[in-house]
Amino acid sequence: MKGLLFDEQPAIATSAPTRMDIACFIGFVRVRPGTTISAPLFRWLDERGWASGPYRRSIEALLDIPIPIETWESFDALFDWNHRTLHGDDHALATDLGAAVRSFFIQGGRKCYVVRVGDPWPLSAPRTERLALLDRLLPGSSFREPNLTVSMTSTPEDRHSWHGVGHLFGLPDVSFVCLPDLPAMVASDPLPLALPTPPSTEEHFVECSDVPLPPPDTPVPRFTAPCCDRTAFADWASIVETIVQQVLVRHLREMELIAAVPLPRPGLTVDAKVITASRQIASPFLQLAFPWCRTATASRLPGGVESPDGILAGILARNALRHGTFRSAANQTVIDVAGLMPELSKETISGRSADGDRPLPLEEWISLFAQTPSGLQVVSDVTTSPNRYDRPGGVSRLFAVIRRVAREVGEELLFDVSSERLWMRLREAMDTVLFAIWQAGGLRGRTPAQAFHVRCDRSTMSQQDIDQGRLIAYVQFAPALPIDTIAVLLAVDEGGAVSIVSPPPE
Repeated sequence: MKGLLFDEQPAIATSAPTRMDIACFIGFVRVRPGTTISAPLFRWLDERGWASGPYRRSIEALLDIPIPIETWESFDALFDWNHRTLHGDDHALATDLGAAVRSFFIQGGRKCYVVRVGDPWPLSAPRTERLALLDRLLPGSSFREPNLTVSMTSTPEDRHSWHGVGHLFGLPDVSFVCLPDLPAMVASDPLPLALPTPPSTEEHFVECSDVPLPPPDTPVPRFTAPCCDRTAFADWASIVETIVQQVLVRHLREMELIAAVPLPRPGLTVDAKVITASRQIASPFLQLAFPWCRTATASRLPGGVESPDGILAGILARNALRHGTFRSAANQTVIDVAGLMPELSKETISGRSADGDRPLPLEEWISLFAQTPSGLQVVSDVTTSPNRYDRPGGVSRLFAVIRRVAREVGEELLFDVSSERLWMRLREAMDTVLFAIWQAGGLRGRTPAQAFHVRCDRSTMSQQDIDQGRLIAYVQFAPALPIDTIAVLLAVDEGGAVSIVSPPPE
């Protein structure tokens, strides 16, 4: 025995109610063999009714229960994320969920929840088998070939119905929701790999001499990256729309879904498919991430690329901790990414083409990564909202902050008697929070009066509202809109003088 090691296991702390950097990853991953549940984790699960009582579940298998993760090492100790089944045998291949969680922490995330809904499917599984597992992510969904039924049966009131995405009802501190396995689940069955044709030459004898060496063999990956045709894109959009509309918009308006846009199958134009998908699911509660990324972990993923949702979630978490969640994450550096697939041109990002045609710009609908003179960066931080005023990601997250604060204030005042005193307390609480946001630069205006206004009195409530115990406050604020890029058109005359000619063409 060379020494005695002590494994310190601190208690799992409760998150601050207004924290805006916590993500939740829901997907497929194995439990690491021989894993034991630590005392703090068991206590955390028991306090929330998952280890005992009427809602008890199999905590030994860590199946369909939320697991708080505060370091990459703790995730790696619990989950066997870098092994998948291939034709019945285990191989050292990474899982989409494990790669996303790793990227979240590498980019600067500090805490997330992981909901394991099962083991990952074999890499060779056809689309029909993959879609049959959708009900584990989105309870109530079903697939009977060729029809995919997308629905959501989990409700906030019934904890027995909390499965997959339904666990969000019990995680009020979550801000970002990611389903890293979704693109691979809905992806079309891969096309046969195109093998190079050997050169055809006549066979004849020649004298011994130095001849040119044949070109080296081109290695062909065994599995390509998951790609979608039009049918798969429609299924993906339907699933995303259901999560946004039936879960976030209806119940959890303080959260945001970060979804990776699937890669299009060869023959489909990237910009057209991305824009079409985003316009079908337009919402301020959704951010689409694109393109896919080549990371260290991606070398063990199909096609050598990783879905970008975990990367974007980590960048947004880092941005919230360092600068404030209401700040735009545009121009933030992307860490541990060696390349992109596909590489987007400036014309594709901005929507400007050489012939003057301007389709809908990707940067106005999709949160994009791209190479810049300063390296790989986030070049757009936007939601898919059809309203241009809350389309910027920072503005959408500012709304989420104010909603979360209002909920916390409302819970504190829930059992107070409705009176002038209560209304004043509510105004003071909201004024305090909005003043702090204004000081931090989240609201525009020279004075607090120009930046926000809170009213809660008889002008916002009728006597019937007061008699029925309904408290209504009117909150008005002016978000500070971000400026990601300023484009200027310059002209140089014969003498070398530089002048601004006109604004760039729209």
